[in-house]
Amino acid sequence: MYFPSKKDNWLAFVILGAILLVILSFIFDGNRNGWPILEFIICLLVIGLPLWIWLGTGYKLEEGLIKIRCGPFKSTVRIKEITKLSATKSPLSAPALSLDRIEITHGMYNMAIVSPKNKIDFISILLSENPDIQVDKNLIRQQSG
Repeated sequence: MYFPSKKDNWLAFVILGAILLVILSFIFDGNRNGWPILEFIICLLVIGLPLWIWLGTGYKLEEGLIKIRCGPFKSTVRIKEITKLSATKSPLSAPALSLDRIEITHGMYNMAIVSPKNKIDFISILLSENPDIQVDKNLIRQQSG
């Protein structure tokens, strides 16, 4: 089952604002240095990566794995290795487009941070595959409140 990332409005404004700034600077830059094709390619890359991340961040639960995708970046977590789920608002870099996040502790010292749009179903599926997962009280409280 696929779970898209929850998306915060403030992040949408930041990403769209940056993209708009790049486009406007490309259009209105009067000091061309003779490399318009190269500038155009760089402009496409600077615009493309944030859009790819914005449109391509999500989590697929299949075959006992969480397949995490954030644009071109991928990682996996074995559901059977998950020991704990915790609520977090950590601003650490993560494949999550919202600060309403779940910290997944797995293996000995590994951690993944995700922000599925539908946290209740996401957690339910994880618990159905691994009932030994410890769920933080704050995460449960957020879901019921």
